[in-house]
Amino acid sequence: MDGFPFSAADMIPKLLSSGIRTVIFLSLLKAPLFSEPQDFAGKAVVAIEYSPASQPVDPRDLENMQLVKVGEPLQMRQVAASIDRLFSSGLYDDIQVDAEPDGTGVRIRFITKARRFIGHVGAAGDINDPPSRGVIISDSGLTLGQRFRESDLEAARETIESELRQNGLYEATVTTVTIEDPVLHQVTVRFLVAAGKRARYETPIIKGDPKLSDGAIIRATGWRLPLIKRWRKITQALNDKGTDGIEKKYAKAERLTASVDLERMDYDADVRRARPTLNINAGPKITIRALEAKVSKSKLRKYIPVYQEGSVDPDLLAEGARNLHDYFQSKGYPDVDVTFKEEPQRDDEQVINYYIATGPRRRLVNINIIGNNYFADDTLHERMFLRTNSILLRYGRYSENFRHQDEGAIENLYRANGFRDVRVTSTVETNYKEKPSDLSVTFRIRPGTQWTVSHLKIEGNARLNLAPIESRFAAIEGQPYAESNIATDRSLILSYYYSHGFPSASFSYTVVPDTETHTVDLVYRLREGPQEFVRKVILSGLNRTRPSMVEKQIKIEDGEPLNMTKVNAIARELSDLGVFANVNTGIQDPDGTNRYKYVLYDFDEAGRYTFNVGLGLEIGQFGYTTNNVSSAGGAKGISPIFSFGVNRLNFRGLGETLAFQVRYSSLEQRESISYIVPRFLGSNRTITFTGLYDATQDVQTFSSRRLEASVQTSQRLTRASTVFGRFSYRRVSTGNINIPSLLIPQFSQPVRIGMLSAGYIQDHRDDPADAHRGFWNTIDAGLAGKFFGSQRNFARVLARNATYTPIGRNLVFARQTQVGVILPFNNPGLGDYEAI
Repeated sequence: MDGFPFSAADMIPKLLSSGIRTVIFLSLLKAPLFSEPQDFAGKAVVAIEYSPASQPVDPRDLENMQLVKVGEPLQMRQVAASIDRLFSSGLYDDIQVDAEPDGTGVRIRFITKARRFIGHVGAAGDINDPPSRGVIISDSGLTLGQRFRESDLEAARETIESELRQNGLYEATVTTVTIEDPVLHQVTVRFLVAAGKRARYETPIIKGDPKLSDGAIIRATGWRLPLIKRWRKITQALNDKGTDGIEKKYAKAERLTASVDLERMDYDADVRRARPTLNINAGPKITIRALEAKVSKSKLRKYIPVYQEGSVDPDLLAEGARNLHDYFQSKGYPDVDVTFKEEPQRDDEQVINYYIATGPRRRLVNINIIGNNYFADDTLHERMFLRTNSILLRYGRYSENFRHQDEGAIENLYRANGFRDVRVTSTVETNYKEKPSDLSVTFRIRPGTQWTVSHLKIEGNARLNLAPIESRFAAIEGQPYAESNIATDRSLILSYYYSHGFPSASFSYTVVPDTETHTVDLVYRLREGPQEFVRKVILSGLNRTRPSMVEKQIKIEDGEPLNMTKVNAIARELSDLGVFANVNTGIQDPDGTNRYKYVLYDFDEAGRYTFNVGLGLEIGQFGYTTNNVSSAGGAKGISPIFSFGVNRLNFRGLGETLAFQVRYSSLEQRESISYIVPRFLGSNRTITFTGLYDATQDVQTFSSRRLEASVQTSQRLTRASTVFGRFSYRRVSTGNINIPSLLIPQFSQPVRIGMLSAGYIQDHRDDPADAHRGFWNTIDAGLAGKFFGSQRNFARVLARNATYTPIGRNLVFARQTQVGVILPFNNPGLGDYEAI
């Protein structure tokens, strides 16, 4: 048998130098048994084959990586270099080379084993939240597009089981299922969870020096329900809440250095309970006092970090002194002096005294700036912390810390405008204008000479033309020189390179100053690195969603430069569809040297159904219809209210929503059904079809029924602004009439209304479902007329303004103002004021 006339040992050091361990099996000639090895060096290459024929690397990359060419003499160094290049792509686990004679030449075959990568990661089975499916997937630590290893899979399974045990699911088991894509070499991983039943807490074992009764500690944990004394089911959140509750209990008792450690949970499978072991060290009582000046307890907790850190050391105490110093200076005591002293510990108590000598109270009445010949004074003042006294600031705002920060702010502003050697100092004058309580601060600016850019040169941009962004450069010839401008240009240039597929582009610069002309020559040096392109976009995790819906949103073409900013922006847009619980994106083998990369989008689909059920009581006038006008309202009573709603999300796999709502009580019965189609006909508009039936009986003399159908189209202009147009057609009728029809109020007379309306919504609430701050404005204008099939003609405008202001932590002041105008025309009466 014959083979290449070089050894694997000659090649291994070269491959190891690249950080790759490679085993190369030198080929054996298909020649008579026991024949002598042949020398293939210098023979013409007749053919190059690959086994398997479909290689994991893109054909365009393969052509660049393969140095052995058909028709050229075979060189062993080229074979070794080709193997090196293929391995550096990161797409291979093993490469073997086989050669056999073919006439007067040689036939080369590369036998490869493709590397596998992580694709979709999912969790299914009996998942008892917590932990949720998303947490389980996250705990796996398997990253989309990274190399797949069996050892990582086992580590992920153990981590998930540990997470389940921490949440009281001690009997849970996790198995894994993998599915490999032979073309893309991606591995789908699914964790099958059998959670079992959740354990409950048991009376904890308490160790250490708690200085509290067991009952007080147990109540602080919240692990047992009050009154009924039943132990809760275990979750990680309750574990943390329990230890936090104990620490808060000690903090209220001024034991600021208390330590609470949940050492372990001992599970008893027979009773399905787990007994916590708590190691508690209460520590001494820490009493912090402010002497010689009045400071509230809340202010001490705010400014002395001992309360937040739970430990007492000189650094934290010194930081507290500085904070109190700045606080009193900001309150008009510029001469304040704050020191502290730790008293010896006695009788389980340690006292820390802060001695505060405030000095006289003064007002900051004047801020003077000398040497400012470049900016308007207002430009400097708006960047400063110091403020003179006013109605809102009785003593102004002054502290030494603020004064030094203002010096830095002025210097930074000057440096950003070319004054490299600027220096700013400040002095404080007491007894200003012979008033002992008044202060004046004077800032002195020594700007030096302004430096400008005389010439800007860009080197290294061989493959990307920067002309489209040069007009946005901050460092322009003839303009002031500042390092902040260079930082701006650096960010601009690198962002431009990254968006054109140069992920490893780097930026450096050189400044050559001319002290005579006070100008600089700038040189921007770029290292572009290799350009990467999109090989193909791969979707995974789509089970109920049609791929066509997602593909319309992903506007990335094969072969275009790889732009991760664009890739991530599309992922955010896909998340906003409301169809997916999570959208993950990545690159297959991001660190490989191959230029054409798979772009991966992995989807975790949200649940298909959401339900809401409501029960309540309604107080009103009840009774059957009657012709007794004197008691038309009936008698007061209480009626149960029942409401039920179901939403079918991602209907037809196209992101559409089908919603059904029911409300039933003695006074009102209402049913509605809605069909919501986002991105209607491929546009950014959402169209909603709604049907409604409402029967109301709030008096005994007659009942009212309403049938309504509407279609609405809406489009979001910005994140906070939406416009919509709507056409609605309603029919109002009466029934069970026991009085003459002339006695029925005009507002409730039978009528048909066809209305075309349009509106604008401006929503700046922090959370539309549970707003705590912000505002909400709407305006809705409509027109009803016979040309729409309406029996009445009128125009209507309704405007609404709502604001939300937090008051403390748990209260929100919410107010709403509505203004409505309705203008009838071409009819004696409006007839349907419900349109308002």
